[in-house]
Amino acid sequence: MNLQTLTCACLRASILMALTLPAADASELVYAPRNPSFGGNPSNGPVLMSVAQAQNSNKAPTLSPLERFNNSLQQAILSRLQADTLKTMFGSSSSTLQAGTYDTGNYTVTVVDQGGGNMTIVTYDKTTGATATFDISSLVQ
Repeated sequence: MNLQTLTCACLRASILMALTLPAADASELVYAPRNPSFGGNPSNGPVLMSVAQAQNSNKAPTLSPLERFNNSLQQAILSRLQADTLKTMFGSSSSTLQAGTYDTGNYTVTVVDQGGGNMTIVTYDKTTGATATFDISSLVQ
């Protein structure tokens, strides 16, 4: 067999194979979300939640009854101190809120009258240098 005959035979075999192979069909890719929060099947929710909980290594601290009581007591004392401080600084009625600067030890509270029934309160933490600001309006609209 010479080279030309071999080439011709290979060409015929290639054409025959190309004609007998099934056509390759393709379709577009379609995204389907799994998470129900993003439009997925609602039946996936419990499965996804159980997988997330299984992977979660954070556990809530378990407090003894004594620790819970102590925390509750601390919150009650702080709440009482806060109420007493506000009463001392601003009076017993919210209508007696006066512009000025109030020093409470670790904090400096500045009340600025903006006019028109609006006030700005700035709290400055002396230990960290952080500030918190909020506006209030005594007008009912």
